[in-house]
Amino acid sequence: MAQPFVVEKPEGLDMQMPSDNITVYDIAQAVGEDRPVEVIDVATQAELPGWTMGQWAAYYHNPDRDRIRNVISLEISGTDFGNKIQRPRIVREIDWIDCMWPSKLKPKEYPKVQLYCLMGTKDSYTDFHIDFGGSSVFYHILHGSKVFYFIEPTSKNLKKYQKWSSSPDQSTIFFGDEVKECYAVNLKAGNTMIIPTGWIHAVYTPEDAVVIGGNFLHGYNIATQLQIYDIEERTNVPAKFRFPFYKRINWYAALKYDSLLKQNHSILSRHELQGTAALAQWLRNDLAKHQATSEQRKAMRADIPPTINDPTELINSLTQSIARALEQALEQVQKSRISTKEEKAPKLILKVKPKKVEEEEYEDDGIELFDEDIPQEDEALGSDDEDYQQDDDVEALNPAKTSKKRTKAKRAKIKSEESDSQSSDDDGGLGTMTKKRRGQASRSNSHKVVRNTTVKQRLLERIIKRH
Repeated sequence: MAQPFVVEKPEGLDMQMPSDNITVYDIAQAVGEDRPVEVIDVATQAELPGWTMGQWAAYYHNPDRDRIRNVISLEISGTDFGNKIQRPRIVREIDWIDCMWPSKLKPKEYPKVQLYCLMGTKDSYTDFHIDFGGSSVFYHILHGSKVFYFIEPTSKNLKKYQKWSSSPDQSTIFFGDEVKECYAVNLKAGNTMIIPTGWIHAVYTPEDAVVIGGNFLHGYNIATQLQIYDIEERTNVPAKFRFPFYKRINWYAALKYDSLLKQNHSILSRHELQGTAALAQWLRNDLAKHQATSEQRKAMRADIPPTINDPTELINSLTQSIARALEQALEQVQKSRISTKEEKAPKLILKVKPKKVEEEEYEDDGIELFDEDIPQEDEALGSDDEDYQQDDDVEALNPAKTSKKRTKAKRAKIKSEESDSQSSDDDGGLGTMTKKRRGQASRSNSHKVVRNTTVKQRLLERIIKRH
């Protein structure tokens, strides 16, 4: 929960709210007309003492109001009216009052901040504030509308807020003008909003509105909750406007977290573990600050639950439990990274080597050509210098499709064949004329056997071209 969010319709929130047409008269009867209620004068932002719910209902339903007034702090837990209301399930599941505070202490002693009924008249305004103790808020509009002005609780904005809230000119300065960004959120009947820890906000009421809301601490923003409490300490916020039993509920949270971590180190998320570590350190510092005098030690002891005999030992135990849990979480992260690497498909690496092409060598004549070069000895040959009288010379024009088994020939053999061809030249012209005719026939039909001609045939073609 890092930012405020709005759920437009209540379906899916698993909550139970009063009827949207309920009146303030109905609420006064449900909680008791004689019940005291704190009323705020909007113009001065001052509290008006002496009001009862009966008086407030009469004022609210009177169309001729003398001043603009507002009620924002009617806590209704334990009343007939409040018992018919069920908060959103997400709130019930994480609220420390439900999860950390001992059930045997309820309903007599516990922080009564879980359920409020807010009744604002048209043009009511609540100036910028942070809900006490850094508590989060759920906010459901039964009827009417609201406009929220939000400022993010950055370190810079919180420093400005602390300075503004301590200034004597606070009432004359609109805090939204003091920061870089201020967001407006419009809510209407049926909307439900969750306000996370520490968000600075002001509220304007454009029309009469009745709202059900509540505050809660939780384990997802512990560090910021404690930071807001420290701001309240430095600005001397009166106890009346503070979260009740604040330190005690934090001690109960520490006790519960220590027990949970001892049972299961992985029960908390990494974010919760970091918050719990901040809680342990904050409690340790608070112990150290209140050891100076006997009065301080007595006050500190009143904030520590009686079930905690040795608070220092608890903090040490919690710190060790957190360390083990964080170490285990780190190991799981490392294991998951290793398994992720193993699951990745192996890279296809192709190592291509140039294929060694063997030289063409023919078994039929033993002559080998290298890069189409003709041996220098061929230059001494004339048109009639070779006499090939083998029968396969004629068949070379249309070579049979036989197996291409080739053997390696030597250049020495080429020379011996050349000497044989020269000696045949001296025998007469019949062989050479026959060779010429065969060469001409070969030239005329060379286009038919471009790929399948023998080496001998290719030599004849070159000799003919020269002459």
